[in-house]
Amino acid sequence: MITINLLPRDLIKTERKIVLPYKIYIFIVLVVLIFLHLCLFSLAVVKKVQILSLRGSWGKVEPQSKDSVSVKAEIKDLEAKANTMKAILSRKANMTELLSSLGLAVPKGLWLERFTYSGDGLMIQGSVVSLTQNEMSTIGKFLQDLKSNKTFAALFAKVELNSVQRRIIKTYDVVDFIVVGEIKK
Repeated sequence: MITINLLPRDLIKTERKIVLPYKIYIFIVLVVLIFLHLCLFSLAVVKKVQILSLRGSWGKVEPQSKDSVSVKAEIKDLEAKANTMKAILSRKANMTELLSSLGLAVPKGLWLERFTYSGDGLMIQGSVVSLTQNEMSTIGKFLQDLKSNKTFAALFAKVELNSVQRRIIKTYDVVDFIVVGEIKK
């Protein structure tokens, strides 16, 4: 259907479109951008203040954390030493048995000068005098007797000769030796 309107254009009712000039659109966009910029700037300032306060509190805590790390390391070291001592004591090494078996292993011509038994292990210092020039075989027999002894075998992982030195006293050859034993872990 065709509609004919004979009214002059001024009197014709038409739907009016609201026409905003483009300057208003630009102004609204600029206001929104400025608002977003201010929001982001204030957020950045707040975060910067938080970072500075955290750095200040970290500076206060850092010396304490270094102290705590050194204390933890010292505690671990002491715990390791305590565990070693517990392990040694749990074996119930009877000193009488140890000295008795040591006395049985000493051959003729061998003298013990020092016997040290600690958490680190065993150290025996001694000397050998032999008129038949067989000092090294006497030391070897002593070591073999220690290694085959069940008391020493139960307590020590290995017993070995550490050092040997020969010296002369008047007309006799004297051989000084050190035997070390490593405690079983």
